[in-house]
Amino acid sequence: MGQLMSKKPKLEINDVDRAVLTLKSQARKLEQQRARIQGDIDRERQIAKELIAQGRKDRALLALKRRKLQEGQAERLDGWLLNVQGMLLNIETTKSQQQLFTALKEGNKAMKEMQQAMPLEEVDKLMQDNADAKAYADSLNQMLGESLNPEQQEAAEAELEELEKQMLEEQRLEMPAVPGRPLPAAPVEEKEAQQEATEATEEQLAQLPSVPSTKVQALPAAAAGEAEGPAAEREREAALVAA
Repeated sequence: MGQLMSKKPKLEINDVDRAVLTLKSQARKLEQQRARIQGDIDRERQIAKELIAQGRKDRALLALKRRKLQEGQAERLDGWLLNVQGMLLNIETTKSQQQLFTALKEGNKAMKEMQQAMPLEEVDKLMQDNADAKAYADSLNQMLGESLNPEQQEAAEAELEELEKQMLEEQRLEMPAVPGRPLPAAPVEEKEAQQEATEATEEQLAQLPSVPSTKVQALPAAAAGEAEGPAAEREREAALVAA
């Protein structure tokens, strides 16, 4: 069963194939006959040379006559072979033309079938339907756009703004929470610098003269004027600086 299924289908041989096969066989026979005659021609010439060398001119002339007859036969074989080869070439050319014609015919048939599948009337109707659908959609959009009054337009804009806020709030809630750990303490070096600045300020304040705590007794005007001197002026300046 497997052998039967594996057999290749037989090739169909038509009259053209038989004619080509016959012509090729005849061409091979003509070529073989032509080669044999060419050998006889060369041999007769060599025989004529030998006979001439022997002084037998009559026999040499006979060999050359046979050579001429063989040359004529060779020319006829060349003509026959040329005709056979020309016929084979014409058959191959016609066969190629027939194959091209068949291919063009099949292509034309396929093109007609495709054209029948989309007739011009249906194509025109389809384009018209598309144009009508587009015009209807444009009219509908225009009607919907014109039907909104100012209040409805403001309400739509407010709803859009509310939706934007809601989406931002949802995004904020989806973000990861910040950890509640305490902030790190200030470095030790920064604390030491602040302490040094405080101590320097206290030292500067300590170097300032202190305000006198005793009450100055009133003197007579003349005596007070006479008693005022450099020491009294320094005390007043110190009091002003302390104030």
